[in-house]
Amino acid sequence: SRQLDKLGHKYSPDFLSFISAWRKDEWNHYLGFRSVFSLLYGEHEDDVHQRVACRIPKFSPISEFLTDEFTICLLLAYDEIATTKSYSMDHKLYRSVGNPAFLEWIRMVTRDEAFHFRNCMEVVAREHQDRVQEIPALVDKFIQWDLTAHDYEATFVLDHTGDYFTSDFLHHCGELMVKYFR
Repeated sequence: SRQLDKLGHKYSPDFLSFISAWRKDEWNHYLGFRSVFSLLYGEHEDDVHQRVACRIPKFSPISEFLTDEFTICLLLAYDEIATTKSYSMDHKLYRSVGNPAFLEWIRMVTRDEAFHFRNCMEVVAREHQDRVQEIPALVDKFIQWDLTAHDYEATFVLDHTGDYFTSDFLHHCGELMVKYFR
């Protein structure tokens, strides 16, 4: 999210309010995932943090998606709906751990991701209504990006790898975005 500050774009108060709350939630999610990883794999949380902290994000491959508030909002919405859906599919895995706290935690994270999706879409609705007709083409670009082989560059978005992220899955995420404005 520090990258947003570096871009030099002018952001609406709605977007800045969203980003402030989103950053806090995402930091809490990171702390939770770091704890879960530590508990499951026996690695100290500080070691996990050091490994994550030494990654150097590379935003140039996704620069076309960082051109303005509208595009960034949609990129985040796309990422959040994909995460919401994939985390929902992970509930069974978290239940299998046997500790109800794991399942409750991932349910709350899933709920947060769904809120983030909705909040991004509401920023678009309030601040960029004149550009809504651009959404299908932009969503198609996100999906095409995801369906082509790209290394994840620690950008916090477009990290959709694994069995869940099929063409059907990603297209369904895109459909949810397009339908939001119908």
